[in-house]
Amino acid sequence: MSGSVVLASTNSYFGLNVAGAFKKELDRKKWGEFHREMNKLKIKKRINVSENSDGSYNVEITNLGKNLVAKYNLDDLIIKKPEQWDGFWRFCSFDIPGPKKQARQALLSKLKELGFIMAQKSLWTHPFECREELAVIAKAFEVEPYIHFFVAHDLDKDLFLRKKFTSKTGIPLK
Repeated sequence: MSGSVVLASTNSYFGLNVAGAFKKELDRKKWGEFHREMNKLKIKKRINVSENSDGSYNVEITNLGKNLVAKYNLDDLIIKKPEQWDGFWRFCSFDIPGPKKQARQALLSKLKELGFIMAQKSLWTHPFECREELAVIAKAFEVEPYIHFFVAHDLDKDLFLRKKFTSKTGIPLK
């Protein structure tokens, strides 16, 4: 099991007085995982952490961390339109288990928002490069193991997909 913890605040310093609450609510494994993820963020220079004399912590998000958060803000995530389409379709297929139904719904909502079109029930496609954006979405919704990405060219349904994409987004594909 892996994951990341991202802490953000409009104030560059904020207290983590909830450390005690975390320790009580999480078993040792979860606390250890949380601590490792915090250390990873420190090592990657995304945050600075200092302990106060009362046992609380100050966490400061670094400029590098702020840039990373801004780059991968789900609300601002877009797929850039190239000057000329390369003729390739990017496909996202997934088989997300039932207990992760909310994550599946969130994923579908975001795919639609980004201009993906449904090729089949769990197979969505986009004409522009979107591998990095899809990885961010999968990580955010914790469905990485269930998503597959591939690129295809020379499809029998190419004209249908072009028309559907243009109809949905207003962007003509030539």
